[in-house]
Amino acid sequence: MKFLFKLSLLVAMSVGAFTASAQYYKIGGMMMDHDGMMSSDMFSLSQVNFGFGTARSMAMAGAFTSLGADASSMGINPAGLGMYRHNEITLSPVISLTSTKNNAQNWGNNEQSRFAMSNFAAVIKLQEKASGGLVSANFAIGMNRIADFNYRMGYTSQSAPSASPYRSINDAFIRQLGQGGLFPNSQGILNYDYADSYFWGGALAYNNYLIDAYKDEFGDYWTSADRLGANAGVGHTVEEQSRGSINEFDFAFGFNFNNNLYVGATFGIQSVRQKRQLYYGEDYIYNGQTPVYSDGEPLTAPAEWMDYNQAIELRGVGVNLKVGMVYRPIESIRLGLAVHTPTAYSLERTYQAYMASNFNTIGDTTRPLEDAGENSWEFYSPTRLMLGASYTLGRWAVFSVDYERTWYNGIRVNNIPGGFDISQDAYRTEFTNNYKGANTLRAGIEVKPLPILSLRVGYGLQGSALRNAKDLYYNAPTVYKTDCMSAGLGLAFGRVSFDFAYQYLKYHRTEYLLYYALDTEGGFFDTASPIYKSDLDRNLLVLTMGVKF
Repeated sequence: MKFLFKLSLLVAMSVGAFTASAQYYKIGGMMMDHDGMMSSDMFSLSQVNFGFGTARSMAMAGAFTSLGADASSMGINPAGLGMYRHNEITLSPVISLTSTKNNAQNWGNNEQSRFAMSNFAAVIKLQEKASGGLVSANFAIGMNRIADFNYRMGYTSQSAPSASPYRSINDAFIRQLGQGGLFPNSQGILNYDYADSYFWGGALAYNNYLIDAYKDEFGDYWTSADRLGANAGVGHTVEEQSRGSINEFDFAFGFNFNNNLYVGATFGIQSVRQKRQLYYGEDYIYNGQTPVYSDGEPLTAPAEWMDYNQAIELRGVGVNLKVGMVYRPIESIRLGLAVHTPTAYSLERTYQAYMASNFNTIGDTTRPLEDAGENSWEFYSPTRLMLGASYTLGRWAVFSVDYERTWYNGIRVNNIPGGFDISQDAYRTEFTNNYKGANTLRAGIEVKPLPILSLRVGYGLQGSALRNAKDLYYNAPTVYKTDCMSAGLGLAFGRVSFDFAYQYLKYHRTEYLLYYALDTEGGFFDTASPIYKSDLDRNLLVLTMGVKF
């Protein structure tokens, strides 16, 4: 059943109340579930896509599994290092220009530019002889940028009053708190110091006077009725800023046997850092009408606006091993194979949240909540298998094609911080049921019309790793397909070379909700935000400067 059709089954809300004894709700959405790392977070960290590297490899969309004699071989197929016949130092700065395309009206800045280092490396010749047996052995050390987390997006929209399913995030909070059995004490105090960070949003809303707790003959219950009129429209404003990257520091060896068999291995140490800031604001719109309860009685103290801010930071390391080989059956053909083991990540995570509303004239009514204690997450990214074939037409042209298979259903969680209520087996089931192996194709062509000039183009496509229909992945914007188009040129002046590349990446992402409360018994959304879609475009400009000696 299509997700849009599911939304048509939503029931209208008039009062918005929830008791601790009600049916089971699944709570989620982009503005929820930040108390820990979700499966979508680990999936996002595991997506290498087309990576970075030297300008030559990026101009050919990374189709370098069977090619070699390039510093990017460290991160793709280290066997290519065995083709070096000289020492080389390369440096590759990159400018990244990222923009977001939303299906709602843009708000704020939806573009971001960054200057970074795509690659730097040194390849050292350890041994070389004319022929027979081990012809040459080379060692390489360097850094390759694996992933870029720099982007921003912002938009605004408006939904109708309560006859529509699109209500306030506070209606999701009351279901979350009530289902968790979390209520104020006898003095009306909800001390979020002892509450699980899963409930922080609701606790902040209560302490900002956006929701209320009462008791009747059926027990304690939460409601937003005293604060949000039944005739209120809701304005939604969203902004997300993300910064960070994954950089991999590589130590690699490449060997040449008889000038037709090349083998190599890379030990990689990854440095992970990502900071995300999420802002969500609501305005309660009455269009000149008096805010009223569902029975028409006026509200005495209606809410006017709220601001909800969250910040997440990840820092840590990952380690992996890459092994590969290239076989040259005849002079013009090369066949490549590489295997990248799962990257073992160990990450420390901090989380902060705070909220403001119109009920405090000086601003925030609550101090920021921060989860900055022992918060170590360990998981293994997928295994990657890479196959490549290339054809060389003398000194004039090279044609290269790569195929990659990445098993995202094989992501495994190794350690969860104490007190987090999702088990390792539950994560395993989540990855098995919702993700699958993804296929990536890369193709590149290099033509040399002059001895000093090389012209290059490339194309790549990463297919979906989502096992089910993409409209079911509405908890967060999730990349399900990536297109890559690239071009570049190279200039060689003796021992010095300059390579330029332009690469365009388009990340297709799923539609998503900001928040929802799904009635799992009835199969409908009791409350939900409008549906949003935010695709990313990234333009990369790379210059590689190389010196042979």
